[in-house]
Amino acid sequence: VSDKKTNVLLWLALGLTMIQIVIGTQVRQFIDDQISFLGEQAKELWLLEPQLQFYIHRSFSILVVLLNVFIAYTIYKKNLKLSKMNWVLSLLGIEILTGMGMYYLDFPFGSQALHLVIASLLFGVQFYLVLETQKAKIRVETL
Repeated sequence: VSDKKTNVLLWLALGLTMIQIVIGTQVRQFIDDQISFLGEQAKELWLLEPQLQFYIHRSFSILVVLLNVFIAYTIYKKNLKLSKMNWVLSLLGIEILTGMGMYYLDFPFGSQALHLVIASLLFGVQFYLVLETQKAKIRVETL
């Protein structure tokens, strides 16, 4: 089942996720620079004085979450049968938790890699949803 408004919102969410990933790579570069300067053992100091990108990345995540929750609400309200939206919400939850864990728990082992892998999976599932709505749209138009 397809809906034009939902399709536009899914494209917007995909775009915002891509922007969030790009900003996240800038934050990661800052962390790498901090590691070079302060050393591996000074994890608690890496984000003592973060750059603006960190605050943008953290705050922008709220927009990404709110948009995706709104999309999920729209999908369920219109009964569009796009169950992969549950995956998007789950991956977003894990993404937020790993991000918070890195900040508040001083970068536990593997948390940066997990955060990046989950972001990649999130983007993939969102892209699949866009393709799914495009396919449904084409099917409806040809009937």
